[in-house]
Amino acid sequence: MRWAFFLMLNVLFSGSWKLQKKRKEDKILLGMIITIFISCIADVVTFTVDGLPGTIFRNVAYASNFVLFLGNLFIGPLWLMMILKHIGGRIPKGQQIFTAVVSGFGFLLLLLNFVYPILFCLDDANRYSRGSLFWINNLIEALFMLDSIAYYLLMRFQNGGLKFFPVMQFFLPVFVCVAVQNAWYGISTIWVGIAVGVTGMNLALQNENIFIDKLTGLFNRYYLDKVVEEMGKRRGFVMMMLDLNDFKLINDTYGHSRGDEALAAMAEILRDSMGTCGTAIRYAGDEFVILVNSDLPGIAERYEKRIRKNVDLYNERSLKKYALSVSIGSGYFNLKDNSVDDILEIIDKRMYDDKRSFYESGHLPDRRRQG
Repeated sequence: MRWAFFLMLNVLFSGSWKLQKKRKEDKILLGMIITIFISCIADVVTFTVDGLPGTIFRNVAYASNFVLFLGNLFIGPLWLMMILKHIGGRIPKGQQIFTAVVSGFGFLLLLLNFVYPILFCLDDANRYSRGSLFWINNLIEALFMLDSIAYYLLMRFQNGGLKFFPVMQFFLPVFVCVAVQNAWYGISTIWVGIAVGVTGMNLALQNENIFIDKLTGLFNRYYLDKVVEEMGKRRGFVMMMLDLNDFKLINDTYGHSRGDEALAAMAEILRDSMGTCGTAIRYAGDEFVILVNSDLPGIAERYEKRIRKNVDLYNERSLKKYALSVSIGSGYFNLKDNSVDDILEIIDKRMYDDKRSFYESGHLPDRRRQG
Protein backbone atom coordinates (compact mmCIF):
# COMPACT_ATOMS: atom_id res chain seq x y z
CA MET A 1 0.00 0.00 0.00
CA ARG A 2 2.87 2.39 0.71
CA TRP A 3 3.96 2.05 -2.93
CA ALA A 4 0.53 3.24 -4.07
CA PHE A 5 0.79 6.15 -1.64
CA PHE A 6 4.20 7.23 -2.94
CA LEU A 7 3.14 6.75 -6.57
CA MET A 8 0.30 9.23 -6.09
CA LEU A 9 2.55 11.54 -4.08
CA ASN A 10 5.02 11.61 -6.96
CA VAL A 11 2.32 12.23 -9.59
CA LEU A 12 0.72 14.93 -7.44
CA PHE A 13 3.82 16.99 -6.69
CA SER A 14 5.51 16.47 -10.07
CA GLY A 15 2.58 18.24 -11.71
CA SER A 16 2.45 15.57 -14.42
CA TRP A 17 -1.35 15.46 -14.01
CA LYS A 18 -1.58 18.85 -15.72
CA LEU A 19 -2.59 18.15 -19.31
CA GLN A 20 -2.01 20.61 -22.13
CA LYS A 21 -4.99 22.94 -22.71
CA LYS A 22 -7.33 20.53 -20.90
CA ARG A 23 -8.08 22.26 -17.60
CA LYS A 24 -11.34 20.40 -16.92
CA GLU A 25 -9.60 17.08 -17.44
CA ASP A 26 -6.83 18.31 -15.13
CA LYS A 27 -9.38 18.79 -12.36
CA ILE A 28 -10.87 15.33 -12.88
CA LEU A 29 -7.44 13.70 -12.86
CA LEU A 30 -6.48 15.67 -9.76
CA GLY A 31 -9.70 14.48 -8.10
CA MET A 32 -8.75 10.87 -8.88
CA ILE A 33 -5.26 11.36 -7.43
CA ILE A 34 -6.57 12.94 -4.22
CA THR A 35 -9.21 10.20 -3.86
CA ILE A 36 -6.55 7.49 -4.19
CA PHE A 37 -4.20 9.37 -1.86
CA ILE A 38 -6.82 9.62 0.91
CA SER A 39 -8.06 6.06 0.35
CA CYS A 40 -4.53 4.66 0.64
CA ILE A 41 -4.15 6.36 4.02
CA ALA A 42 -7.57 5.10 5.12
CA ASP A 43 -6.68 1.57 3.98
CA VAL A 44 -3.50 1.54 6.07
CA VAL A 45 -5.39 2.87 9.10
CA THR A 46 -8.14 0.27 8.62
CA PHE A 47 -5.76 -2.69 8.62
CA THR A 48 -3.74 -1.21 11.50
CA VAL A 49 -6.63 -0.74 13.93
CA ASP A 50 -8.67 -3.79 12.88
CA GLY A 51 -9.28 -5.92 15.98
CA LEU A 52 -7.74 -3.47 18.45
CA PRO A 53 -9.88 -3.10 21.60
CA GLY A 54 -11.41 0.13 22.85
CA THR A 55 -13.94 2.74 21.80
CA ILE A 56 -11.36 5.02 20.19
CA PHE A 57 -10.04 2.29 17.90
CA ARG A 58 -13.59 1.25 17.10
CA ASN A 59 -14.50 4.77 16.00
CA VAL A 60 -11.29 5.09 14.00
CA ALA A 61 -11.95 1.74 12.30
CA TYR A 62 -15.51 2.72 11.43
CA ALA A 63 -14.42 6.11 10.07
CA SER A 64 -11.61 4.64 7.96
CA ASN A 65 -13.90 1.98 6.48
CA PHE A 66 -16.49 4.66 5.74
CA VAL A 67 -13.82 6.66 3.87
CA LEU A 68 -12.84 3.57 1.84
CA PHE A 69 -16.43 2.95 0.77
CA LEU A 70 -16.80 6.64 -0.03
CA GLY A 71 -13.61 6.50 -2.11
CA ASN A 72 -15.13 3.66 -4.13
CA LEU A 73 -18.14 5.88 -4.85
CA PHE A 74 -15.87 8.68 -6.08
CA ILE A 75 -13.29 6.85 -8.19
CA GLY A 76 -15.77 5.18 -10.57
CA PRO A 77 -17.60 8.38 -11.61
CA LEU A 78 -14.30 10.28 -11.89
CA TRP A 79 -12.89 7.61 -14.19
CA LEU A 80 -16.05 7.69 -16.30
CA MET A 81 -16.00 11.50 -16.53
CA MET A 82 -12.34 11.40 -17.56
CA ILE A 83 -13.14 9.17 -20.53
CA LEU A 84 -16.21 11.21 -21.51
CA LYS A 85 -14.33 14.51 -21.42
CA HIS A 86 -11.20 13.24 -23.14
CA ILE A 87 -12.91 11.44 -26.00
CA GLY A 88 -16.19 13.31 -26.38
CA GLY A 89 -15.22 16.72 -25.03
CA ARG A 90 -18.32 16.83 -22.83
CA ILE A 91 -20.37 14.78 -20.38
CA PRO A 92 -23.73 13.88 -21.98
CA LYS A 93 -26.90 14.55 -19.98
CA GLY A 94 -27.77 10.85 -19.88
CA GLN A 95 -24.39 10.02 -18.37
CA GLN A 96 -24.80 12.79 -15.80
CA ILE A 97 -28.16 11.33 -14.74
CA PHE A 98 -26.73 7.79 -14.64
CA THR A 99 -23.80 8.91 -12.48
CA ALA A 100 -26.00 10.91 -10.10
CA VAL A 101 -28.53 8.09 -9.64
CA VAL A 102 -26.02 5.27 -9.14
CA SER A 103 -23.68 7.30 -6.91
CA GLY A 104 -26.62 8.71 -4.93
CA PHE A 105 -27.98 5.22 -4.33
CA GLY A 106 -24.57 4.03 -3.14
CA PHE A 107 -24.19 7.01 -0.81
CA LEU A 108 -27.68 6.41 0.61
CA LEU A 109 -26.72 2.82 1.45
CA LEU A 110 -23.54 4.08 3.10
CA LEU A 111 -25.55 6.46 5.29
CA LEU A 112 -28.02 3.70 6.16
CA ASN A 113 -25.06 1.60 7.25
CA PHE A 114 -24.78 3.79 10.36
CA VAL A 115 -28.15 2.38 11.48
CA TYR A 116 -28.31 -0.97 9.68
CA PRO A 117 -24.94 -2.66 8.99
CA ILE A 118 -25.81 -3.68 5.44
CA LEU A 119 -22.44 -2.89 3.82
CA PHE A 120 -20.00 -3.58 6.64
CA CYS A 121 -19.94 -3.92 10.40
CA LEU A 122 -17.55 -4.22 13.34
CA ASP A 123 -18.07 -7.08 15.78
CA ASP A 124 -17.55 -6.93 19.54
CA ALA A 125 -13.82 -7.44 19.02
CA ASN A 126 -13.71 -4.48 16.61
CA ARG A 127 -13.04 -6.76 13.64
CA TYR A 128 -14.37 -5.76 10.24
CA SER A 129 -16.76 -8.00 8.33
CA ARG A 130 -18.79 -7.52 5.16
CA GLY A 131 -22.51 -6.86 5.35
CA SER A 132 -25.26 -8.70 3.51
CA LEU A 133 -25.43 -6.01 0.78
CA PHE A 134 -21.69 -5.58 0.35
CA TRP A 135 -22.04 -6.96 -3.16
CA ILE A 136 -23.93 -3.80 -4.18
CA ASN A 137 -20.75 -1.82 -3.60
CA ASN A 138 -18.92 -4.10 -6.05
CA LEU A 139 -21.84 -3.87 -8.47
CA ILE A 140 -21.68 -0.07 -8.47
CA GLU A 141 -17.95 -0.17 -9.22
CA ALA A 142 -18.55 -2.68 -12.01
CA LEU A 143 -21.33 -0.55 -13.53
CA PHE A 144 -19.06 2.47 -13.84
CA MET A 145 -16.24 0.36 -15.26
CA LEU A 146 -18.48 -1.36 -17.80
CA ASP A 147 -20.19 1.90 -18.76
CA SER A 148 -16.85 3.60 -19.38
CA ILE A 149 -15.47 0.70 -21.42
CA ALA A 150 -18.70 0.43 -23.45
CA TYR A 151 -18.58 4.16 -24.22
CA TYR A 152 -14.91 3.91 -25.18
CA LEU A 153 -15.52 0.97 -27.54
CA LEU A 154 -18.55 2.71 -29.07
CA MET A 155 -16.51 5.84 -29.74
CA ARG A 156 -13.66 3.77 -31.20
CA PHE A 157 -16.11 2.13 -33.57
CA GLN A 158 -17.89 5.37 -34.41
CA ASN A 159 -14.76 7.46 -34.80
CA GLY A 160 -12.60 4.78 -36.36
CA GLY A 161 -9.93 4.85 -33.68
CA LEU A 162 -8.88 8.40 -34.44
CA LYS A 163 -9.10 9.44 -30.83
CA PHE A 164 -7.27 7.30 -28.35
CA PHE A 165 -7.39 6.90 -24.60
CA PRO A 166 -5.26 4.64 -22.37
CA VAL A 167 -8.17 2.51 -21.15
CA MET A 168 -6.22 -0.72 -20.80
CA GLN A 169 -3.40 0.99 -18.88
CA PHE A 170 -5.97 1.79 -16.21
CA PHE A 171 -8.32 -1.17 -16.43
CA LEU A 172 -5.87 -4.10 -16.41
CA PRO A 173 -4.07 -3.29 -13.10
CA VAL A 174 -7.42 -2.56 -11.45
CA PHE A 175 -9.00 -5.78 -12.75
CA VAL A 176 -6.06 -7.91 -11.59
CA CYS A 177 -5.92 -6.35 -8.12
CA VAL A 178 -9.70 -6.55 -7.63
CA ALA A 179 -9.59 -10.24 -8.58
CA VAL A 180 -6.72 -10.86 -6.14
CA GLN A 181 -8.45 -9.10 -3.25
CA ASN A 182 -11.74 -10.90 -3.85
CA ALA A 183 -9.96 -14.26 -4.10
CA TRP A 184 -7.88 -13.77 -0.94
CA TYR A 185 -9.98 -12.01 1.68
CA GLY A 186 -7.85 -9.89 4.00
CA ILE A 187 -5.35 -8.81 1.33
CA SER A 188 -5.64 -5.16 0.32
CA THR A 189 -4.69 -4.65 -3.33
CA ILE A 190 -7.52 -2.68 -4.94
CA TRP A 191 -6.15 0.79 -4.28
CA VAL A 192 -2.69 -0.36 -5.31
CA GLY A 193 -4.16 -1.42 -8.65
CA ILE A 194 -6.02 1.87 -9.04
CA ALA A 195 -2.85 3.85 -8.21
CA VAL A 196 -0.82 1.87 -10.77
CA GLY A 197 -3.63 2.30 -13.31
CA VAL A 198 -3.86 6.06 -12.84
CA THR A 199 -0.07 6.39 -13.05
CA GLY A 200 0.00 4.44 -16.32
CA MET A 201 -2.92 6.45 -17.67
CA ASN A 202 -1.20 9.68 -16.69
CA LEU A 203 2.02 8.71 -18.47
CA ALA A 204 0.09 7.77 -21.61
CA LEU A 205 -1.78 11.09 -21.57
CA GLN A 206 1.50 12.97 -21.20
CA ASN A 207 2.91 11.11 -24.21
CA GLU A 208 -0.17 12.17 -26.15
CA ASN A 209 0.86 15.80 -25.71
CA ILE A 210 3.32 15.51 -28.60
CA PHE A 211 0.27 15.25 -30.87
CA ILE A 212 -1.50 18.28 -29.34
CA ASP A 213 -1.28 21.80 -30.73
CA LYS A 214 -0.34 24.12 -27.87
CA LEU A 215 -2.42 27.09 -28.98
CA THR A 216 -5.73 25.44 -29.86
CA GLY A 217 -5.65 22.14 -27.95
CA LEU A 218 -6.53 20.30 -31.18
CA PHE A 219 -4.45 17.49 -32.61
CA ASN A 220 -1.53 18.70 -34.72
CA ARG A 221 -0.10 17.75 -38.11
CA TYR A 222 2.01 14.98 -36.59
CA TYR A 223 -1.20 13.27 -35.53
CA LEU A 224 -2.44 13.28 -39.12
CA ASP A 225 0.74 11.43 -40.09
CA LYS A 226 0.12 8.98 -37.25
CA VAL A 227 -3.36 8.00 -38.41
CA VAL A 228 -2.55 7.53 -42.09
CA GLU A 229 -2.06 3.80 -41.58
CA GLU A 230 -5.33 3.57 -39.63
CA MET A 231 -7.15 5.42 -42.38
CA GLY A 232 -5.91 2.93 -44.95
CA LYS A 233 -7.80 0.12 -43.24
CA ARG A 234 -11.19 1.75 -43.80
CA ARG A 235 -13.63 1.44 -46.64
CA GLY A 236 -13.77 5.21 -46.90
CA PHE A 237 -13.78 8.44 -44.96
CA VAL A 238 -14.54 12.13 -45.29
CA MET A 239 -11.71 14.63 -45.17
CA MET A 240 -12.31 18.37 -44.93
CA MET A 241 -9.91 21.30 -45.07
CA LEU A 242 -10.88 24.67 -43.59
CA ASP A 243 -9.22 28.06 -43.72
CA LEU A 244 -10.11 31.23 -41.82
CA ASN A 245 -11.05 34.05 -44.17
CA ASP A 246 -9.32 37.41 -43.59
CA PHE A 247 -7.09 35.95 -40.89
CA LYS A 248 -4.15 38.13 -41.95
CA LEU A 249 -6.43 41.14 -41.77
CA ILE A 250 -7.33 40.24 -38.17
CA ASN A 251 -3.63 39.93 -37.30
CA ASP A 252 -2.66 43.19 -39.02
CA THR A 253 -5.58 45.21 -37.65
CA TYR A 254 -5.95 43.92 -34.09
CA GLY A 255 -2.61 42.26 -33.37
CA HIS A 256 -1.33 38.69 -33.21
CA SER A 257 -2.84 38.07 -29.78
CA ARG A 258 -6.30 38.64 -31.28
CA GLY A 259 -5.33 36.35 -34.13
CA ASP A 260 -4.47 33.65 -31.59
CA GLU A 261 -7.86 34.20 -29.95
CA ALA A 262 -9.54 33.75 -33.33
CA LEU A 263 -7.71 30.45 -33.90
CA ALA A 264 -8.62 29.20 -30.42
CA ALA A 265 -12.26 30.20 -30.96
CA MET A 266 -12.33 28.39 -34.31
CA ALA A 267 -10.88 25.29 -32.67
CA GLU A 268 -13.66 25.34 -30.07
CA ILE A 269 -16.26 25.72 -32.81
CA LEU A 270 -14.84 22.68 -34.60
CA ARG A 271 -14.84 20.63 -31.40
CA ASP A 272 -18.47 21.51 -30.74
CA SER A 273 -19.44 20.88 -34.35
CA MET A 274 -17.82 17.46 -34.66
CA GLY A 275 -18.29 16.08 -31.13
CA THR A 276 -17.33 12.41 -31.11
CA CYS A 277 -18.08 11.93 -34.82
CA GLY A 278 -14.91 13.45 -36.21
CA THR A 279 -11.40 14.56 -35.39
CA ALA A 280 -10.26 18.16 -35.85
CA ILE A 281 -6.58 18.84 -36.58
CA ARG A 282 -4.73 22.14 -36.80
CA TYR A 283 -2.91 21.55 -40.05
CA ALA A 284 -0.89 24.75 -40.55
CA GLY A 285 -1.34 28.39 -39.55
CA ASP A 286 -5.06 29.09 -39.85
CA GLU A 287 -5.78 25.86 -41.76
CA PHE A 288 -7.60 22.94 -40.18
CA VAL A 289 -8.26 19.39 -41.33
CA ILE A 290 -11.22 17.29 -40.19
CA LEU A 291 -11.48 13.51 -40.52
CA VAL A 292 -14.87 11.80 -40.32
CA ASN A 293 -15.13 8.02 -40.20
CA SER A 294 -18.28 7.64 -42.29
CA ASP A 295 -19.32 6.53 -45.75
CA LEU A 296 -22.86 7.90 -45.50
CA PRO A 297 -23.92 10.03 -48.49
CA GLY A 298 -24.12 13.75 -47.76
CA ILE A 299 -22.16 13.53 -44.50
CA ALA A 300 -19.58 16.11 -45.63
CA GLU A 301 -22.28 18.61 -46.58
CA ARG A 302 -24.04 18.03 -43.25
CA TYR A 303 -20.94 18.89 -41.25
CA GLU A 304 -20.08 21.84 -43.48
CA LYS A 305 -23.51 23.32 -42.73
CA ARG A 306 -23.11 22.62 -39.01
CA ILE A 307 -19.71 24.32 -38.91
CA ARG A 308 -20.93 27.40 -40.78
CA LYS A 309 -23.99 27.60 -38.54
CA ASN A 310 -21.83 27.44 -35.40
CA VAL A 311 -19.52 30.11 -36.81
CA ASP A 312 -22.54 32.37 -37.34
CA LEU A 313 -23.74 31.67 -33.78
CA TYR A 314 -20.30 32.56 -32.45
CA ASN A 315 -20.33 35.85 -34.34
CA GLU A 316 -23.80 36.71 -33.01
CA ARG A 317 -22.75 36.09 -29.40
CA SER A 318 -19.19 37.37 -29.60
CA LEU A 319 -18.25 40.88 -28.54
CA LYS A 320 -15.15 40.87 -30.75
CA LYS A 321 -14.56 43.66 -33.26
CA TYR A 322 -14.01 41.10 -35.99
CA ALA A 323 -16.18 38.28 -37.34
CA LEU A 324 -15.07 34.77 -38.17
CA SER A 325 -15.77 33.07 -41.48
CA VAL A 326 -14.34 29.96 -43.11
CA SER A 327 -13.75 28.49 -46.52
CA ILE A 328 -14.19 24.73 -46.73
CA GLY A 329 -13.14 22.03 -49.16
CA SER A 330 -14.19 18.44 -48.60
CA GLY A 331 -14.76 15.08 -50.18
CA TYR A 332 -15.24 11.36 -49.67
CA PHE A 333 -12.06 9.31 -50.19
CA ASN A 334 -10.28 6.02 -49.65
CA LEU A 335 -6.57 5.31 -49.78
CA LYS A 336 -6.95 2.65 -52.45
CA ASP A 337 -7.70 5.30 -55.06
CA ASN A 338 -5.76 8.28 -53.66
CA SER A 339 -2.70 8.92 -51.55
CA VAL A 340 -2.96 11.25 -48.56
CA ASP A 341 -1.01 13.91 -50.47
CA ASP A 342 -3.44 13.60 -53.39
CA ILE A 343 -6.41 13.97 -51.04
CA LEU A 344 -4.92 17.04 -49.36
CA GLU A 345 -4.26 18.61 -52.76
CA ILE A 346 -7.85 17.95 -53.87
CA ILE A 347 -9.54 19.41 -50.79
CA ASP A 348 -7.08 22.32 -50.72
CA LYS A 349 -8.15 23.25 -54.26
CA ARG A 350 -11.83 22.92 -53.34
CA MET A 351 -11.26 25.07 -50.27
CA TYR A 352 -9.69 27.87 -52.32
CA ASP A 353 -12.51 27.62 -54.87
CA ASP A 354 -14.83 28.28 -51.92
CA LYS A 355 -12.59 31.14 -50.77
CA ARG A 356 -12.69 32.66 -54.26
CA SER A 357 -16.48 32.59 -54.15
CA PHE A 358 -16.35 34.25 -50.72
CA TYR A 359 -14.32 37.19 -52.03
CA GLU A 360 -16.28 37.42 -55.27
CA SER A 361 -19.38 37.96 -53.14
CA GLY A 362 -18.01 41.35 -52.08
CA HIS A 363 -15.43 40.72 -49.37
CA LEU A 364 -11.94 42.16 -49.56
CA PRO A 365 -9.36 39.73 -50.99
CA ASP A 366 -7.03 37.83 -48.70
CA ARG A 367 -3.61 39.40 -49.28
CA ARG A 368 -1.86 36.06 -48.80
CA ARG A 369 -3.18 35.02 -52.23
CA GLN A 370 -2.36 38.20 -54.07
CA GLY A 371 0.38 37.86 -56.66
